[in-house]
Amino acid sequence: MRYFYVPVVALVGLLAGCDADKNINVAANSYCSLDNPAASAQVVATKKFEPWGWAYNKADGSIPKDVTLELVASDKTVVATGTAARTSRTDVAQAFSKPDLEMAGFGGNMDISAVKPGEYSINVIQQDGPRRYVCASPIKFKIVAPKA
Repeated sequence: MRYFYVPVVALVGLLAGCDADKNINVAANSYCSLDNPAASAQVVATKKFEPWGWAYNKADGSIPKDVTLELVASDKTVVATGTAARTSRTDVAQAFSKPDLEMAGFGGNMDISAVKPGEYSINVIQQDGPRRYVCASPIKFKIVAPKA
């Protein structure tokens, strides 16, 4: 009878890890700020768009290393994505009186040359292993066509 348990235990162990590579979206994390572009700004649709700001995981005070930015249209569809790098933000650390938040800043790069003119916002996605912390910035800005 005990020989039966070995394959069953192995199968259960295998199945337990079958979704290990799946991302887990964690409830919205409102601890972020999009500092550029500013609210109501007009951004010209060129290849180089560099949004920046700060974000961290308030639940445990951590700063997930990986940051991705999503450009979100007014109908809530994601129309472009870009990567971001962590940057030093001593002003954030001082504002929250938490020295550990110095590297909560981010600076991104996104190609928006194919994006249609309209009103947009940015989602800041912080990734820590399989956990994704999503912060929907309330900042709305307009993307306009380049002048001919």
